[in-house]
Amino acid sequence: MKNNKVLVFVISFAVNLLLAQRFKIKITFQEILTIHGFLFSLTFLAGLIQTKFSKHKNTPSSYLLSINFLRILVCVIFLLPIILKYEKYENTYIYNFFICYFIYLFCDLVLKNKTSLK
Repeated sequence: MKNNKVLVFVISFAVNLLLAQRFKIKITFQEILTIHGFLFSLTFLAGLIQTKFSKHKNTPSSYLLSINFLRILVCVIFLLPIILKYEKYENTYIYNFFICYFIYLFCDLVLKNKTSLK
């Protein structure tokens, strides 16, 4: 499963970079790398925590829900400096972040369903 997360990171990073260059989106390579690096590390860390909690037999679903809530909170904190110094051109960065975030969530959901069916 860890290899799948790395593959999702590499593919989504490459696609994001290609789309940004193709459509001349005003976002730099470093910003794209920062977004994907942050989201990959957050996804990986949340997966480790969820795996640790799910090993216990009587894990309440509220634990798993709280992990996802904390992911959202950490993402808002990550974006807070951008939001506070809001400039018109930074909309692209925020939109790009949320598109990438939802792609990571979708891939995480698909990977978890795939492994739970096995």
